[in-house]
Amino acid sequence: MRTLLLIACLSLFAASCDGGADGPPPVASPSRTHTGGVTSSPTTPAVTPSPTPSASSSPEITPPLQLPRGAPTRIEDPASIALIASGDRAPLAPPGAEITSVSVLATPDDPVDQIAFAWRRGEDPFASQQGFVLWQRQDPDPAWQALYAFTDGPATGVLGIDLDSADLTADGVPDLLTFEQTGGTGACGTWRVIAPRPGAADQVFRKETCDTTIAIAGDGLQVREAVFGPDDAHCCPSAFRVSRLEWDGRTFVRTHSEVVGSPS
Repeated sequence: MRTLLLIACLSLFAASCDGGADGPPPVASPSRTHTGGVTSSPTTPAVTPSPTPSASSSPEITPPLQLPRGAPTRIEDPASIALIASGDRAPLAPPGAEITSVSVLATPDDPVDQIAFAWRRGEDPFASQQGFVLWQRQDPDPAWQALYAFTDGPATGVLGIDLDSADLTADGVPDLLTFEQTGGTGACGTWRVIAPRPGAADQVFRKETCDTTIAIAGDGLQVREAVFGPDDAHCCPSAFRVSRLEWDGRTFVRTHSEVVGSPS
């Protein structure tokens, strides 16, 4: 009798180890972890594809507002709004910043009111913050909203930001051409075109250049690039390539180009 009981116990123990007659025991689902009140589930690491180079003149997704800490992004205070209406742009600038150039569109016939300006913060021109911000308001809301901004820190070497405006994208709203000067013998820097629309703005052109100027010419851009001959000093190119860029509804395309002068 004791032998039969021992055999039965051993059989039950073996069945429990093997999962019984129905196969192995089920595997428990991964439990969710709770961190700081947020529930997260284990996931398979995502594979990030290599970035694909894009054309410098292609439209880009509007980046986050790149403004210094403490800079305003929305003005709702009636007293500040009244100051802006009187021509005082100080409420729109980062704290302690000096506004260096301004482009204003605020007339009854325009579809939106907007103010764009470049600013500088710091006494040393070679070690100061430089930046640009575009503000917009739409009736009937009296508040001003920052739509697009970039900031160049002291380490970037930007000495100043030039600003011009015209309707380059044929939508009835003036666009902004900016140039971040980094100086040097080649007059290097970064050119951008920012295209506002009601409630948003896009960077539709960006190009880093040396020995090149880009200017608004009517409803397009004129690009003037130095063409150096083998005997030319860097100060004195003997020819220039002059091109015209026009908006085709999606990007800027070259519609004309010619070399003026003869590289020596």
